[in-house]
Amino acid sequence: MGAIERSTPARGARTVTGAATGRLSRLAPMLAMGAVLALAPARANPLTEVPGTRPPAAGGEAGTEAPPPRDEAAERVEAGAVNPSANAIIRSLAPFADGNPGRPAAPVAVSPGDGGPSLRVDPARSVDLTVFFAYDSARLTPEARIQLEPLGQALQSRELAGHGFLIAGHTDAAGGLGYNRRLSLARARAVRAHLAETYRIDPHRLRIHGWGPGRPKDPAQPFARINRRVEVSLIAPAPRGALRFIMPAAAEGCALDDPRRHRPLDLDDFGATPTPSTQSCTE
Repeated sequence: MGAIERSTPARGARTVTGAATGRLSRLAPMLAMGAVLALAPARANPLTEVPGTRPPAAGGEAGTEAPPPRDEAAERVEAGAVNPSANAIIRSLAPFADGNPGRPAAPVAVSPGDGGPSLRVDPARSVDLTVFFAYDSARLTPEARIQLEPLGQALQSRELAGHGFLIAGHTDAAGGLGYNRRLSLARARAVRAHLAETYRIDPHRLRIHGWGPGRPKDPAQPFARINRRVEVSLIAPAPRGALRFIMPAAAEGCALDDPRRHRPLDLDDFGATPTPSTQSCTE
């Protein structure tokens, strides 16, 4: 009988099999990492994401301030709030509207957030208004435009026409301090823009500031919604002794010289005398 020969794998075949096994062992960790990344929740790119579309993190992200939680029931109440009438606002803001009984309140120094010079406001000449803004925004709602109508009419009145006012935004203590200050300033700026556009109020008469939660209307309840408001205050006149422009003694009682009354000059006639003024200083 012939002997049965046992076949053995070739040497080349064993080499190929070993190399394939090595590659699989190296690829296994990479495949596992790819599976983990595929199953993990996608993160938004802060350079390309649309503002407001990122879901809030459970514990808050470092370096960000989340807005306070929304209370839709309280927002509906604020949307229906009625502010004082135009006449009531005039009585609250006009100097000496109530006869100025007793000693006037000491002015309060303010460095407004609009970047302009410091000023002083009369705390006795102020009024608080409810203005309904969109949630987490400085956008005026249709209800806010109705709520601001008495203020616009009051600022157009003869009693307030010659005076300047500080429009200041206030918030409650819910939310971060920096967030509330920025939001209150942005809302005061929106009120000023609306008054200038809708009621033709000179914006130079209106300064703006954002107090945030720093001056609550009810200090005992800093989180109460009554602290959310827009405050309008009369800007006090400059104190006595402030720098003033004093006319020269020779010009007192006379109008400033108007160059348009001068006789036209030729190119070679630089010595022409000006036309005498029709109004004498001795009159």
